[in-house]
Amino acid sequence: MNRLFRHIFSVASLTGTGFPCQTTVPNTILGIKRQWSTVQLGSVYSAQRNHSTHVSLNRAVAFYSLVPLSVERTNTLKADITTQLHALGVAGRIYLAPAQGIGGINCQMSVPVQQLEAVKAYFDSIDEFTQAGPIAYSESLQDTPSPMFGKLRVVIKRNLVATKVSLETKDLQQLQPKHLSPSAWQEELVDKKENAVLIDMRNHYEYDLGHFDHAIKMDVDTFQEGMEALETFVQDKSKQQDIYMYCTGGIRCSVAGSYLQQKGYQVKMLEGGISAYGQYIQKHHQPSLFRGKNFTFDVRRGERITHDILAHCFLCNVPCDNLSNCSNHRCHLLFTQCETCRIKMNITCSIECKETLEGKRKWTEDYNYHRQIRPIHPTDCSVVGLV
Repeated sequence: MNRLFRHIFSVASLTGTGFPCQTTVPNTILGIKRQWSTVQLGSVYSAQRNHSTHVSLNRAVAFYSLVPLSVERTNTLKADITTQLHALGVAGRIYLAPAQGIGGINCQMSVPVQQLEAVKAYFDSIDEFTQAGPIAYSESLQDTPSPMFGKLRVVIKRNLVATKVSLETKDLQQLQPKHLSPSAWQEELVDKKENAVLIDMRNHYEYDLGHFDHAIKMDVDTFQEGMEALETFVQDKSKQQDIYMYCTGGIRCSVAGSYLQQKGYQVKMLEGGISAYGQYIQKHHQPSLFRGKNFTFDVRRGERITHDILAHCFLCNVPCDNLSNCSNHRCHLLFTQCETCRIKMNITCSIECKETLEGKRKWTEDYNYHRQIRPIHPTDCSVVGLV
């Protein structure tokens, strides 16, 4: 059962000033049988984030917790989380998994800023997610006027992350890699420079948008492939040497790092991932060892950490790190495209896709996930004068 909330939710609409109003809220919306209460959440807004008092903003919030959950508890949590977050206007993608595999919760949300503390209070009240300590939330560097997700999806999976290796929740809890805070991470990497064995556990397209200096690219399409590449990579590495790894928010490194720890390797991971590191750099005005954009699995397709542009337009090869999906939905390729090519090609990745949209060609390709995320350089761009 959930503990009694330390904070009372405010589910009120914004007032004309744009700040949360003082509102009486029925506790039944929280599943608590108590008298009605009032709350003022006027401190939610940050002056650095919200310069307008007339716009309702949204913030990306993420966290994960590797904890053993029974199948029954997983089903209960799915229903309760769906109800509570719908009431608070939250969109996002939330995965739950029972303890038979890699169990717990992996949560990516778009939260109305005025409901931020209420959402955190709700998850903080769930015993399982705080049994190892307070939840470490990561938040976006910039708020947006539109939600980062189109709707709320709460899904039960067999594993929070897919992998062929045999891992259970209890193993992950017992053999976690050493979690380095962003400040400790910065200090150690500055000291070791290119001598650090630094692994980027993300997919190839994430690395291409931005990465840490001297990081090793796994060059994979999925985390499952990344685990296989990781095993090959460490075969000739000393088990006495520290291995550093990072990902977007931390969950992939918690799993991959635990797997290496089982094999006797010494692993250190960036706590909170690139998302937490970006917050640290911004707050403490430190020089960033990460260059470019941090890829995000939402409509933003990335959040800028530095002004470095590491990627190139798929069609004309000019520096560009704006990702989009091909507007031919049967292709749906994820690729970088500059504004000039975007206009000329109508947000398509090739002449074939452009002419398919225009009704000049018939699409004949079968579905292939890898084709959607690993572009093959086009050969017919010169037809429209792009190269």
